[in-house]
Amino acid sequence: MPVRVSVENDYTLVIAGVHALLAAYPGRVEVVVNGPGSRAGVPVDVVLFDTFASPVDWQARCSAMALDPAIGAVAVYSFVTDPRAVDEAFASGATGYLSKSLSGEELLGAVERVAAGERVRLLGRDGEDTSPGLWPTGDVGLTPRESEMLALIAQGRSNEEIAAACYLSINTVKTYIREAYRKIGVTTRPQAVAWAMRSGLAVSR
Repeated sequence: MPVRVSVENDYTLVIAGVHALLAAYPGRVEVVVNGPGSRAGVPVDVVLFDTFASPVDWQARCSAMALDPAIGAVAVYSFVTDPRAVDEAFASGATGYLSKSLSGEELLGAVERVAAGERVRLLGRDGEDTSPGLWPTGDVGLTPRESEMLALIAQGRSNEEIAAACYLSINTVKTYIREAYRKIGVTTRPQAVAWAMRSGLAVSR
């Protein structure tokens, strides 16, 4: 029987990317399609909590989903592989922590293990080892991390808040932002916000 999965994220483009990754396995997975941030009460075996540009309090959101009787298990799906993030996810009730560097087959296998009651931790490289075409703005040459920086900027986050949320040093955040600005042809934060809003990086709540 296929594992029933939903994707939790505030960005329509992100949800579509995860659906595309799992679409090749119709006999093994049923993806429940709901609007951003909502499962509409449909029971699922696993919620794949995609933390792309997640709010600073993502741990509370994870805990709430873990307590939801309509959800069998929560697996965090993230660019971040910092051990602190992994520990916080499990402490918040998740039973899976899955890297976005996983292939579709690896991701589905991990989801099936989570659905079966196993605690799963599958990590890869932090931030970049992902097919950009599946994530917002990958078609203009931005890496997933650069896209996430722009999404967080569009939310009004400071560089310091972005560093804390993404478990990165402030200098690393600045490097990502500089490279993102270069690729999209902007030089100021307001220009970056306007570009992000036009490109689907506004929160879809």
